[in-house]
Order: sequence, then C-alpha cells, then structure tokens
Amino acid sequence: MRKSATALAMTESTILKDADTNVPLYLKVARALQQQIAIGEYPIGSLLPTEVELGTRYGVSRQTVRQAIQFLRQQKLLSAKKGVGTRVEARQPQRGYYFALHSLTQIFQFAAEAALHVDREEEIEVRGALAAELASRPGRKWLHLVGTRQTIGNDLPISWTEVYIDGRYARLFRGSKIHHSAIFSAIENSSGEPVTEVQQEINATVLSKELAASLKAEPGSPALVITRRYFGAGHRLFEMSVNIHPADRFSYAISLKRELTWENEPGSKR
Repeated sequence: MRKSATALAMTESTILKDADTNVPLYLKVARALQQQIAIGEYPIGSLLPTEVELGTRYGVSRQTVRQAIQFLRQQKLLSAKKGVGTRVEARQPQRGYYFALHSLTQIFQFAAEAALHVDREEEIEVRGALAAELASRPGRKWLHLVGTRQTIGNDLPISWTEVYIDGRYARLFRGSKIHHSAIFSAIENSSGEPVTEVQQEINATVLSKELAASLKAEPGSPALVITRRYFGAGHRLFEMSVNIHPADRFSYAISLKRELTWENEPGSKR
C-alpha cells in the first residue's frame, strides 16, 4: 500500500537528516529518491513530482533537486522529457558511472559521488622507482591507501584505487575507512596550500585475478587506468592516485575549448 503524503514526507525528512554530513545535499536527495524508487514508492514508468514539489518536500532549492535528478539520470534510473516530466526507468542502476571532466570542480563532484572505501592503510618509506614516481626524497614517509570506489546504491565498485599522500598530511586521513570528499580538498582546507596543477595519464590494461576479485569482475577483462598527480606551490607533488576502472562500469569525457583571438580565427587575414 502506498504511504500517505505526510508519512512519505516524514520518511524523506528522516533520510536527509540521518545522511552523512560529508555528503553534498543533492546526493542526500538522490539517495532518498533512489531508496523510494527501489522499494516501489515511485514505480517504473511513473512520473516523479515536479522539481518545485520535490524541493518543497525535501526543504531544498530547485537547483539541488535538478542536480539530484541529473545524478540519477546518469545512473539510468530516470529519464526526462520536456513537457512530460521525469520518468522512472529502473529500480536499480543499469550501467556504469559516466564522468565528464571540465575542471577540478568535477573531481570534487566525483569524489563525493564515488566514495573511497579503504581496505588497507599503511605508512611507507618510499625508495627506488616509487620514490622517483612520487618525485620524493628516498626514505621520506607517505601514507598509502588501497581500496575501492563505490557510488550510492550500487554494490559493484567502479574502480580499484591506490592513493599516496605526502606524510605531512597523513594525520588528516589515518584511520578513516570511508572518504566522501576529495583528498586534495582536505589538504587544501587544512594547510591553506591550493592545488596549482593536476596531471592526468590514461592507459588501457586488463584485470589480473587479484584486481578482478576486488572489483567483482572477470579476470582478463579490459579496464581503464587513470593516474592523477596533484601539485602545490613550487610544483611539489603531495598526492598521487591510481584508479583502475572495469571498462563496462566507467566512461570518460573531456571537454576541450579553443580560445580564439583575432589572429587565429578561421578566415582572418594578417
């Protein structure tokens, strides 16, 4: 039996109140909506209430509702058609995570949407090839985190992740089993030192038996390796992450814009 509007609003309010305080508000709304879709409050084929109605029900802005709906559209749970509304397409996410990178802002969003679940943590003294890769003095201490990233409502990890953090910032992350925010953001907030550059490298690979087991995927299946290096002032590296994504759970888009001046505009004359 469908709940009354009053009972439903109370349920939604409780979900938002109890959600992790590190999670952005739009993700709390998305989580609440996804739970109600999963239990059949909004059946497949039905239309969600309007953005204004959802905003009133959750006590959030219309923009927050739009962000939540967009997130669930990326998960293939919802579709939207102008003049019709937002339609429920599935009770569980159907496809992998889609990540569009335009700036560091999207990395913040990615970190919030795909929390890092730490399986192993250790402080290491880097030497040899690893020290060179981290541009670090041999013997210097770094915090090494290994785990998987998961999105809300999806049991399958979207990546196996390995993170190296400058030992000066280890105290910020030591002992935490789940990280909902970007690691470089926490370092910025703590030290006041902004990220000045992020270098990114993308390669293809196949999953080993060990990685496939961690990712609940098929051994030997294709995967995407994304390595990011975060630099502060003086081109000093303070974080490096390696993310391995099964090919069927992650797609990647980069937006490049050309800055035209009078001299290089097509058809211009010198």
